[in-house]
Amino acid sequence: MISIEDISLSYRDNLIISSASMEIKNNAVTALLGESGAGKSTVARLLTGLLTPETGRVMMDSQLLVSSSQKYDRKKGLSIQMVQQHPYLSLDPRQRISDGFLEIIRYHHMAEKGKEKELIREVTEAVGLGAVVINHLPGQISGGEAQRVSLAKALLFKPQLLILDEATSMLDVSTQANVLSLVKRIREKSGLSVLLITHDSELSETYSDYIYRIENKTIRREK
Repeated sequence: MISIEDISLSYRDNLIISSASMEIKNNAVTALLGESGAGKSTVARLLTGLLTPETGRVMMDSQLLVSSSQKYDRKKGLSIQMVQQHPYLSLDPRQRISDGFLEIIRYHHMAEKGKEKELIREVTEAVGLGAVVINHLPGQISGGEAQRVSLAKALLFKPQLLILDEATSMLDVSTQANVLSLVKRIREKSGLSVLLITHDSELSETYSDYIYRIENKTIRREK
């Protein structure tokens, strides 16, 4: 479980969140709901180590992840992965999808030499991507396929928490449903937790076990 405790956060010298708390439970989908500019992505940046709280702390499995007085624990932080709204921005337009996977695997020593392709096949098949797609350049694949690539890259790290930061808002309704159903199946199989960051109330009601709303610089639980 991840516990955000009495957090205050600013972004570009503007106070975004003040003395806010929330919990992300194990093997559950927790939604963080709010309007544009309310601070949803600021929470994601906190959880991934891009921002440091001014007050409060974040605990992960009863261990400190970050606080106002202690730097973000990068080793623990690898078990938190994020899929963002615009998947193409995380893809090198000149690099084939398969080579992007290979680069991550080798950099983080995720597989023995000679077994990298086996790992790529395993993680891409898990998200419904075939060999033909991953041999393409990013400009040759659809938005839904690009989002599945981002999801597969996150799953390489075998995360405890997967953050979907408006990750389906740019997709059509059918593709959005397919991606979220896929995440649900992966969650049920692996036991990971999901933080669904969205402005869509209906989406949060449909796919979440717990719902928090961020507004007026604080976070409150709705479900």
